[in-house]
Amino acid sequence: MADSRRSLWLILPAFAAAAAFATGPLAAEGVAGPPFDLAAPTPHRLSFTFDTGPARDVLALLGGAPDAPATLRHLKASANATAAIRAEGLSPDDFYGRLVFTIAGTPDPLLSTFVAKIPYFTRVLDTIETDGIPGAVLEGRRIASLLPTGSPVTASFVVVPFLDVSGFAEVATVRDGDRLVLAADLARLTGDLASAPMPREVVLKLLRAASAEGWRTLFDAHVRKAPAWPDERAADFDALLARTIAEGPPTLFLIPDDFFPIVPLLEEPIVRAYARWNRAADVLLEGKKKDSERQELLQNASKGDFWSRYPAIVGAQMTDALLRLAGREKYLSALQAGPRAVVSLYLEVTKGKRLPELSKSARKALAAKKP
Repeated sequence: MADSRRSLWLILPAFAAAAAFATGPLAAEGVAGPPFDLAAPTPHRLSFTFDTGPARDVLALLGGAPDAPATLRHLKASANATAAIRAEGLSPDDFYGRLVFTIAGTPDPLLSTFVAKIPYFTRVLDTIETDGIPGAVLEGRRIASLLPTGSPVTASFVVVPFLDVSGFAEVATVRDGDRLVLAADLARLTGDLASAPMPREVVLKLLRAASAEGWRTLFDAHVRKAPAWPDERAADFDALLARTIAEGPPTLFLIPDDFFPIVPLLEEPIVRAYARWNRAADVLLEGKKKDSERQELLQNASKGDFWSRYPAIVGAQMTDALLRLAGREKYLSALQAGPRAVVSLYLEVTKGKRLPELSKSARKALAAKKP
């Protein structure tokens, strides 16, 4: 996922450069800017805090802290550090062992590469401490605005910037009692030192990734339940619908504010995503493939670079369009009712508008009674 997100940041500037000339046929209605309605009342109460202490301890140890034993004890005593390490299923004892070996002069292949970046990581942590909280308040309101209101949600997120934690993602979540710890891998967020972004850009990227992971965690826990939401293991058309709609909002959170509305700015990759989505839907509806082949189709739909993950791209476009054309209340009501309700609403509000369309077989399946 980290590599795919990195591809997003590489390709978006190219679209931004052409934005002033974009007059394509998919122009969406609504004003520019992200579609979040932050003025609408919500029963949800979400809080974001940051804990940069664990990362500073690791950097101090790698940089030759004068009192290494005390610094290590402080790090090991941090519940947030332990939760961050476990976010990707790693063993705290193994991590601390590798850290001790590196300090003692037997460099760990990965940890030792962070030494040269200590000054840069320190500037990033400084910026998180100054700019992170205002940004986190905004992202918390955005998450709350896209959660159905039927069941009020109260959650406390602790964003823990760390090093060598998230083996497969920039941000990983682990529940620690009543808190949700979002472990953010600084190394993955910043990339190579030669091409590392300005610290403020790293903070914005961290907030977007944390928002996506935070919304997904709360949605899965409080909304994504049977019978409204089907079991994706069935590997059928409804599984494709569920993945598409569930991945829409978190993908939307990843897109910088300057790139909204995403149609027509990102018209070309969105059209390609719809073409792939429609082909997959047609295959699943034909019912001729073996179960293993359908499973493989859905697995591949979530692999590759950012733009090849067509359910997420289609879901993000649908979410953006629905918030602008149908409004937040109708969208949330449909989201609570399940993926078929969301896609049916999309077909309703985009009728007659020059926006991406679903295949004939997909529309027919949605019009039919759910099996």
